[in-house]
Amino acid sequence: MRKFYAALVIGLFTLSASAQDIHFSQYSASPLTLNPALTANINGMFRASFNYRNQWFTIPVLNSVAPYQTYQASFDMPILRERLGNDGFGFGGMFYADKAGDGALTTYSGMVSVAYHKAVDRYGRGRISLGLQAGVVSKQVKISDLIFESQLDGFSWNPALSNGESFSGKSIIYPDVNIGALWSHAPKDMWRYYIGFSMNHLSRPKESFLGDETNRLNYRYNLHAGMEIFLDKYYDFSISPTFLFMLQSNAQEYNFGLGLNYWLNDDVAIFGGAFYRVKDAVIMNLGVEFYNVRVGLSYDINHSGLKAASKAQGAAEVSLVYVFKKERPQSIQYEKYCPNF
Repeated sequence: MRKFYAALVIGLFTLSASAQDIHFSQYSASPLTLNPALTANINGMFRASFNYRNQWFTIPVLNSVAPYQTYQASFDMPILRERLGNDGFGFGGMFYADKAGDGALTTYSGMVSVAYHKAVDRYGRGRISLGLQAGVVSKQVKISDLIFESQLDGFSWNPALSNGESFSGKSIIYPDVNIGALWSHAPKDMWRYYIGFSMNHLSRPKESFLGDETNRLNYRYNLHAGMEIFLDKYYDFSISPTFLFMLQSNAQEYNFGLGLNYWLNDDVAIFGGAFYRVKDAVIMNLGVEFYNVRVGLSYDINHSGLKAASKAQGAAEVSLVYVFKKERPQSIQYEKYCPNF
């Protein structure tokens, strides 16, 4: 089988067994793509989010559209709050669309998830969360947008020449299942932390445009952790160190950094931070929250081996998160908590 290329776009290896999933620099703004145990893990009535990522937009392509674009939207909410006390249960749904290789490869995914959050103490300071996510993934490839080495005509490409390939189909669809767990704890009023683990593609679905029945999607493992430390008794200013590790096949990704949050008043806050994706990019983040609407902007400054082509410009992201009737952190009123007998 001849090796084929997408026009002037790196990374179309996603057609092979070593396919890699989408990712976001602002991964905390896209919780349902990170860990199903985060479903309905909110201090409000419901949460709606939207994320857009535009990557490698400085690399030359056949049209003006950036070669990699990702759209994501999700909704989740807790239920049965009155009956569960300090425990929690909720459901949610998530959809994303990803265009790769100048649009030659497109991926669509729709997933639903549920999670249960079990309090391990009578004050609800520590909770173990378990989540399950299931749905459908569809992938399509536009053969006409690909250029093959057999179409090399002298010193230029001639798409009128035969590509010499034999594709069994231009689209595939398969079910997908993800699971996750989360431990969150607030040992003191002034600081809290969490650590989570999730595993994607639990059933290792078949994925091939070439009719290869042995080609299966690899597991993806995600380990993430973070902490929020309040620096004043009014809970107006906090810092948030975070960490994320992802592993899929031979691909690894490490992210770590520090976020800052400052409330100007009860309804308006500003936030920002600096993060680092090892051997890939420095990520700068800035945003504002007003009346429970959180809008974030981030920019990846690329320093990988692609720096010459990308001109050190990796990706730009926009995130929008809305939590209805969101409650700000406050100290626990112990006198309101009584053990049940």
